[in-house]
Amino acid sequence: MSEISIYIIDDHKLFVEGLCSLLAEVEGFKIAGYSLNPLEFINLDEQPKVNVYLMDINMPQISGVELTIRLKKINPEAKILALTMFDEYEYVEQMIVAGASGYILKSESLQELIRAIKIVAEGLKYFGTEIQEIIFNKVEKSSASKNTKPWINDNKHVATLTKREIEILILISKEFSTRQIAEKLYISERTVETHRKNIFSKTKAKTAIGLSKYAEKHGYITKS
Repeated sequence: MSEISIYIIDDHKLFVEGLCSLLAEVEGFKIAGYSLNPLEFINLDEQPKVNVYLMDINMPQISGVELTIRLKKINPEAKILALTMFDEYEYVEQMIVAGASGYILKSESLQELIRAIKIVAEGLKYFGTEIQEIIFNKVEKSSASKNTKPWINDNKHVATLTKREIEILILISKEFSTRQIAEKLYISERTVETHRKNIFSKTKAKTAIGLSKYAEKHGYITKS
């Protein structure tokens, strides 16, 4: 392959512009363009035909998972590399099922991202170093993995919370605001809100007070 064309889909403009500048300097790479709005991208009369799509997961209107599903229906040959801050196994699994060819964290080095792009462009699969460890731990530990913990609510519904969701659950129970949680965990407020919705959905809780009671009942926090 003489040249690898890349299209970036991510709603963080500064990140995208910086990434475009970095990748444009890589020999053999060509930035075909980018989109800050996933819904506008998927509704184009014709999506750009490129070698690799770099796809964020947490975006407004539709997620990277849903966008991957739609793009693969339009173009089954599309090679999609997830580039995200989400390091939970469930998101890796969702992107794989949706049709992504790889998954790498934004915290990885530029050298690893370049390697990932080249491998995915060749039609192979690629998972970043940190993601490989997450997958290995999941397979090794299965349901007893240290990244998950069973939660049984009053309706006997069994919910599995990720390590990150448990951290956020505890902070919500301690009456931390979304902004405070984001600052404490070094993630965006939008990411906190996404996790928050997942926690409420999994536990069937209706209010923050309800979450606090569940957290206390099942040993996540102790009664003061």
